[in-house]
Amino acid sequence: MATSLDPRGTHGSDEFGVLVGWSHAPFQRGIQLKVQSTCSEGAVPRDIAARSYLMTRNQALILAKYLLDATGQRLPDPPRGGPLRRLLRRITGGKAGR
Repeated sequence: MATSLDPRGTHGSDEFGVLVGWSHAPFQRGIQLKVQSTCSEGAVPRDIAARSYLMTRNQALILAKYLLDATGQRLPDPPRGGPLRRLLRRITGGKAGR
């Protein structure tokens, strides 16, 4: 859920930070998302906080779609199939059959 921030960069007790990294791993019934952030510019490693979230696959898909839409990007079209097209792409280095 997106919320607006007050002029100090906080919303109630929520802290405002800068995303500096993330990683993910499959989990038994979803995805583990590890987010690294900091609240200061030029942070040193000890200033970086890490938090892990467990998400269902559906939540991950909704988040991914939201981020794609928010940035105006979209996923590339999947390659067109068929054994002949795949063979031509392999032979020509991916330039045939488009």
